[in-house]
Amino acid sequence: TTTTTTTTTTETTSALSKRQRTVGYRPFGGKLEFGQGAKMTLEEIVNESKAARKLKQREEGELRKESESLLQQLQQMNVQSSLNGLDNVWIVKPAGKSRGRDIICANRINRILEYIGFGISGKEMHWVVQKYLERPFLINRRKFDIRQWVMVTDWNPLTVWFYDECYLRFSMSDFSMKDLEDNYTHLCNNSIQKEGENFEQVKNSSMWDLDSFKSFLLSHNQQEAWEEKILPQMKRISKWALMCAQDMLENRKFSCEVYGYDFILDEQLNVWLLEVNASPDMSASTHVTERLTERVMEDMIRVIVDAKDFNWGRRRLEKEPGCETGGWELVHRGEQEVSFPISAFGCKLALVGTEVPIHTVFVGKPPEYTLAGSNRDTRTRKLREQQLELQVEAKKEPPKPPKIKKKKSSRPPGVDPAGLLGRGGGGE
Repeated sequence: TTTTTTTTTTETTSALSKRQRTVGYRPFGGKLEFGQGAKMTLEEIVNESKAARKLKQREEGELRKESESLLQQLQQMNVQSSLNGLDNVWIVKPAGKSRGRDIICANRINRILEYIGFGISGKEMHWVVQKYLERPFLINRRKFDIRQWVMVTDWNPLTVWFYDECYLRFSMSDFSMKDLEDNYTHLCNNSIQKEGENFEQVKNSSMWDLDSFKSFLLSHNQQEAWEEKILPQMKRISKWALMCAQDMLENRKFSCEVYGYDFILDEQLNVWLLEVNASPDMSASTHVTERLTERVMEDMIRVIVDAKDFNWGRRRLEKEPGCETGGWELVHRGEQEVSFPISAFGCKLALVGTEVPIHTVFVGKPPEYTLAGSNRDTRTRKLREQQLELQVEAKKEPPKPPKIKKKKSSRPPGVDPAGLLGRGGGGE
């Protein structure tokens, strides 16, 4: 009886291994749904299961190396990968305001449209929408940005000066992505942070000078990061930003402009430009700015007065100022003056992407999107329509003068007018 049972079981297994079955097979897990999917033999299914078990048995270190190699390849394909996190957060700023006013962070398109008043006539204004850096470099669990002064003494040829000291501005709350409405966590502007509770007690810790930052890097075995990675990136970005705007600004000789650049670092100490302020704050708000602003303005006089011949006079074609300029370093000098400055890269920039569908609109009628743009009722569109109407009317032919209708005569028919009026002299 035992021999017969064993033989029968072997034959059944052999028959099953040769049998073709139609299954919906998902490698490395998932349920099998018979009657759907690709055709696989039972032997192929067993082999796939063995491969899954081998994958689980591989060492963690080997899998980590392969994963890191794959992530590095993805980062090379997407240079902004270090900006991204898990929440897809964007920061929205009004273009015409400063000091952190009316800035919000949001991760939903409907929240952004509601905030800017999309579709509401009379509420139009320019906004700046940027990708929010979700993985910043933190110091003591706090987010910070870097304020750097840059001066332009001539736009044609472009002459750029970079100051040798900057300072760090900290947020007063530990960094977290849980509450996007908390400006004390996500904004580092001093005008925002000073409104927080107990700011006067922690005021001196809200800013660091450059020496304090270098000491922090040294204590974390990153002493070479500033000179070899961070500072060169800041200088390059400062020049590139001005080159891009060179053909859009009016050049006024014998004048200068100081800009406040705001930079931020990601986890890998890459430098990202947040914004450029045309009128940076020069007040002595803390002990750090009290010392730096006085030094900056004194050195500005050296550049404007002592190096005036280099900037606007007989020595303007030379490469070096030839005099003491304090902390201001010349980082860019145009080769020669050109009639019409062009942007740095000499190419047209275009925004390429995929249209985002909007499922919910909070206010106004639902917007309709086309290749030409939305149907938002704006003042600009109304003005263009009025101008178009005036142009059409101007092209029209002048109207013809109206025809004058002759009055009907009251004379009886058949009577000669000359006979009634007379011909002078005697009649016939």
